[in-house]
Amino acid sequence: MKILAIDTSTTHSCCSVMENDYIVGEFSINQSMSHNEILLDMVQEMLSKLNIDISEIDLYVAVTGPGSFTGIRIGVTTAKALAMALNKPIVSVNTLEAMSFGVFSENKKIPIIDARGGRVYYGVYKGYDNCEIEKPDLMDIDELLMKFDNSKEEIIFTGDAVKLYEKRILKNTNFKVTSPNLNSCISRNACVIGKEKFKKNILADCYTLSPEYVRQSQAQRDLEKREEQK
Repeated sequence: MKILAIDTSTTHSCCSVMENDYIVGEFSINQSMSHNEILLDMVQEMLSKLNIDISEIDLYVAVTGPGSFTGIRIGVTTAKALAMALNKPIVSVNTLEAMSFGVFSENKKIPIIDARGGRVYYGVYKGYDNCEIEKPDLMDIDELLMKFDNSKEEIIFTGDAVKLYEKRILKNTNFKVTSPNLNSCISRNACVIGKEKFKKNILADCYTLSPEYVRQSQAQRDLEKREEQK
């Protein structure tokens, strides 16, 4: 079984191919170009190097956020378009779930994504089975750290916002942070999660699959504000 996962929910564009439980290809880049400019080229180049035709992909995995509003839309739309065009199944994977999945620990894991303005998207997971114990939400980073400040157990923070807030996090001796290789490029994790969802028949519908924003985009908030002022 060949699985293609696409993630554009953070500043990284990344895609991975898993075949028969092996990650056989991965392409990740973090640079100034928009996801829209490079994503399809990345997918095509990776598949070309692997000698895999796009028609051979059996399952698509869309990483649905939270994260960058524009970025998520690009990745989700691309995965949906490919699945629809080739009549292949698709599953969705939450960005925070995929981030914490790569951290092998029996303790709590809190993936964090920069939401700007001192805020982060976060979720709380625990154990080797990556069990979700708090649904994704948006919170000020200092409020989040205060929320778990009295924890008696070790808590591991991971994700692209770790570097940004590392000093604040490590003020608490029970808080740990993951190394840079675990904080981004999560499409390979999404492949594994996606396959498990497929086996359990937890499939998405291309017509209704949408990004997980946690909060409304600025454009949506501006529109509602204009409507209220009429």
